[in-house]
Amino acid sequence: MTQLIVYGPVKSRRLGQSLGINLTPEKVKVCNFNCGYCRVGVSSKAFRGERDFVLNGLGLGDVISGVTKGVKHHADKGTHLDSITFAGNGEPTLYPWFVDVVEEVIGLRDQYFPDKPVSIFTNSTAETPEIREAIFRTDRRFFKLDAGDEQSFRRTNIPLGVKYERIINNLLSLDQDFELSIAVTQGAHSNYGSFFNNRFIENLRGMRFSRIFLYDIDIPVTTSPLFNFKSDKKSLEDLARYLCRELDIKINRDVVILWDERHRNENLGDYPIQLS
Repeated sequence: MTQLIVYGPVKSRRLGQSLGINLTPEKVKVCNFNCGYCRVGVSSKAFRGERDFVLNGLGLGDVISGVTKGVKHHADKGTHLDSITFAGNGEPTLYPWFVDVVEEVIGLRDQYFPDKPVSIFTNSTAETPEIREAIFRTDRRFFKLDAGDEQSFRRTNIPLGVKYERIINNLLSLDQDFELSIAVTQGAHSNYGSFFNNRFIENLRGMRFSRIFLYDIDIPVTTSPLFNFKSDKKSLEDLARYLCRELDIKINRDVVILWDERHRNENLGDYPIQLS
């Protein structure tokens, strides 16, 4: 089975021209979240363990071969890249051999694109020391935190067996710098108001993040039609000012707003997509 492992590059609001590494099958979403704003649909409940990855062309040998060919192809072609990024249509840390692939990608970067960062987008659920160590072997780490309380977390991220407290505890336990990604939703399933509370601020004060990114959901087709519209820029600006005031940090340096008048991903193909 042929599996698209390296894709793009695609334009990332945070990373520029980003070459994606996708560790999830093309037609199956493997994630422990079912975020309403996700573009790739609902997570598979039937997909379990190493065997399923192998049957879908994503055994460790398949991935190493695909990553090697893909990165070398873009190096030979002279493709302009700003980052090599673990993203795609699932949670990359759920891949059974994630640690091994991180080492392989870092080695390929060193060989072919030595001045470019290796980056990762993760949903903040990884807890094992080995996976965390692998995450922090990358150069830029973006951890998701899309809610200020349990109710909003369940409504926005629709987790599969994950509680909000676990996300918070994971983020509080990180002892190295990381970047925090906050998707801001409005409308019927808004998470916006959940960020304006003292406990959320106290949690942020205990985290070692280097930067917060506030971004709107600007994807035309999402898992839930309740999320198929953009947040307004003023709301993001108001939230940014509130966070800066409460945390004694600065906008545009410590808190960055990602917003554009147009839908960013309207003209991209159905698969895969980097939501960054």
